[in-house]
Amino acid sequence: MNTTPEPSSGYSGTGGAFRPLLSLEGISKSFPGVRALNNVCLSVTAGRGHALVGENGAGKSTLIKIIAGLQRPDAGTISIDGVSIAFRSPAEAHRRGIALVPQEISLVPNQSVAENIFMGHLPHTGVLVRRRELRRRSQEILDRLDVNVSPGALLGEQSPAVRQLVMIARGIAQQGRLFILDEPTAALTDPEIERLFSIIRDLKAEGAAVIYVSHRLAELPQVADDVTVLRDGEVVNLLDAQTATEDELVRSMIGRNIERYFSHGHARITDRVRLSVQGLGRKGAFEDVSFSIRSGEVVGLAGLVGAGRTEVARAIYGLDRLGEGTVIVDGAEVNIRSPKSGIQAGVVLVPEERKTQGLILGASISDNIVLPHLNKLSPGRWIRPTALHTYSARAAKDVGVKAQTVGVTVGSLSGGNQQKVVLGRWLTDAPGIYILDEPTRGVDVGSKEEIYALIERVALNGAAVLVISSELPELIGICDRILVMAAGRLVGEQDAKTATEESILAMAMGADAL
Repeated sequence: MNTTPEPSSGYSGTGGAFRPLLSLEGISKSFPGVRALNNVCLSVTAGRGHALVGENGAGKSTLIKIIAGLQRPDAGTISIDGVSIAFRSPAEAHRRGIALVPQEISLVPNQSVAENIFMGHLPHTGVLVRRRELRRRSQEILDRLDVNVSPGALLGEQSPAVRQLVMIARGIAQQGRLFILDEPTAALTDPEIERLFSIIRDLKAEGAAVIYVSHRLAELPQVADDVTVLRDGEVVNLLDAQTATEDELVRSMIGRNIERYFSHGHARITDRVRLSVQGLGRKGAFEDVSFSIRSGEVVGLAGLVGAGRTEVARAIYGLDRLGEGTVIVDGAEVNIRSPKSGIQAGVVLVPEERKTQGLILGASISDNIVLPHLNKLSPGRWIRPTALHTYSARAAKDVGVKAQTVGVTVGSLSGGNQQKVVLGRWLTDAPGIYILDEPTRGVDVGSKEEIYALIERVALNGAAVLVISSELPELIGICDRILVMAAGRLVGEQDAKTATEESILAMAMGADAL
């Protein structure tokens, strides 16, 4: 049994900055048919931020799960404060001061903020929880993080940003010394991201160490001092976060230079209007939205969170009922009342949240791809496995899904490959209108490049494409025009050739509305 004394306090203080805290030596881990990690070495010091980057499938998730005690390595050693230790459970890692803030937030929505912060170690006397102390201690931590929410409020009623900060608060309550943040900004607005960065800087100043996992390379200098790059389960580079360029990081991650998006393809655009919407409205969500998209055109839809972008997309596709307005597809007015009628009209949607809205994670790649095509592939009463397998295998290969077979469970794939499965569902049948809501969220740079190429391909084939994205450089890079929404209304349009992030934001905030 390991008898290493546990840390007596949460942080080492500024005087302890830069002392070794966590060391990994020769960490290896394999799963059936997959080598996830091979001889990985990593050193994290107190008072510093250490970014962990790599493509989807590079081994980042496996590595942080091992550090947090969720998985055990096949080989190698983990040392805390220079003493080797083998975590047998997440609880042991917690006791050593390791706090994981996962990408999929693991909280209990029907309990209070305070109960989530102190989950597993509520102050109590016998079987009775000391509620007053729970509230006081929770309020102290929330004040420290500048979180304006009552400790007694139900967590399920809070924003993604608050839930993210409650996970950090839980780590502080557990006297965390090492905070692991996995894609923490994926669902946050720009002001919320800045607030998170400020909290991370405060944690570092107090002597905590931070491991920061993100596909958004531009964020790294804000929070990290060092960057470890993983590729195919191995460490391929260790860089200074303050001096490393994005191009240098990308080359390390994918082993080559990356083509930056693709050129604005006005030559592929024809005069044929594939989609036209006129006066769309739904009470409390959006009003008087009108625009059109021509064959071969990629149109972006920008706006701040809550502007109504996703609501418009859902209504066009048929997920939500329209209150007013008309939808015209290829010159004919259509009455789309459900996703089924939307698909029949030639409109498809790749939703914002692939894991909860776009995929059945426990089903195979094949099942996910063929789901909307069963009537065509297996008419009548009987399922035709050969036809389904042939169709899904061709579709998966067409979009570059990396998996041993299409029988692999979708939940076991990387984020980039999961997104390709959602896209592959529709590319073979080539519908006329694609609505892509945050198509590259949580996707690495290599997979982004592949998804951008797929968007270009469907546009070249004559489809009309509407792309919703919170990443303004993405919209500027891949779109021909950018529509801007604010407070449920379409407030302007910009040519992507001349648009800037500043001009789009100004319009979205109402400073330059047309």
